[in-house]
Amino acid sequence: MDITFKYQDKIITTPNLEKKLKRMKLQLSDIEIIETPNEKEEPEVVDKWDKEKVIIRCKLDDIRRVCYVTKGTRPPINDILGKQEIYSKEQLENMYYE
Repeated sequence: MDITFKYQDKIITTPNLEKKLKRMKLQLSDIEIIETPNEKEEPEVVDKWDKEKVIIRCKLDDIRRVCYVTKGTRPPINDILGKQEIYSKEQLENMYYE
């Protein structure tokens, strides 16, 4: 993880702080460490060779929900959509694979 610090109004980023300070002939007290935001997590990549597209509908509305599941499987809908916490228990109970 890279560390960012400020020295004489310059912002410097380095993967190895000790080595950088040694090269610059500085001490830790000579710089100001700047907090860097956490790196964004990369979205999970769906491997299209292991997954297949399925359509899930609910009897209470006419919305087509596109999901990707492991080829040849039909896991319980609650396992797929229940984690999102946007559907009520009643909606989940009335969903089916198209």
